[in-house]
Amino acid sequence: MKKFIILIFCLITIVSFGYTSINFNFLITFGSTNTTYSQIVKLYYIDDSIISTITFNFKKYPQKIIIDNEEFIVYSKLQKFITGSGKINIKYNNKNYEFLLNNEELIIGFEEVEPNIKLYYYTKNISPNNDWYNDSLRLVLYSNTYCTLKILGFEKYIYPGKNELYIPINLKDGNYNTSLKFINSKGIYTKDIEFKINRNKKTYTKYIILSILGLFIGFIGYNIIK
Repeated sequence: MKKFIILIFCLITIVSFGYTSINFNFLITFGSTNTTYSQIVKLYYIDDSIISTITFNFKKYPQKIIIDNEEFIVYSKLQKFITGSGKINIKYNNKNYEFLLNNEELIIGFEEVEPNIKLYYYTKNISPNNDWYNDSLRLVLYSNTYCTLKILGFEKYIYPGKNELYIPINLKDGNYNTSLKFINSKGIYTKDIEFKINRNKKTYTKYIILSILGLFIGFIGYNIIK
């Protein structure tokens, strides 16, 4: 019985330790310059199937960044930050950026680096009939750097992190294939998409919004006059 209790205690200790945060100092050398940096690193238990790493490309170092509310100093573009996959928030120069990681090594460039784009969502059924619902091609994407998007004769400037864009559609009804081309001085990233245009698919979205807006304005006006 005593051996059984000791065994249970050891198992609980091991499992608990796997999810315990540890703080420690470490020294690491980057590149061929043999420059050594010291930094406090906080370790968390992360499932190895969702581990991602981030590196930052700056013109000058060191730089201060905040990853999910924790402050770090970036000393080199070879310095790697280990994190889980999914959405993360990064603050740099008092601006907030949201990135999407997918079990990968991502280079984030607040100066231009080769584009790495994740297309999170786009409108696959477009009805440009002025009903205020799917009238244009909506794109939600995550970029690792600055670049320019070229599509259907339009150009849109892309910023690091999450971008939400609306592309006007002047094509006839039918099925279409086209390419999204993301271009900067470091390279080109291309993504093919397919969508359908059908102007007969009309909704009451526009009238519902205008009705609600009218009621709200009327309520405000009534209270002012009263």
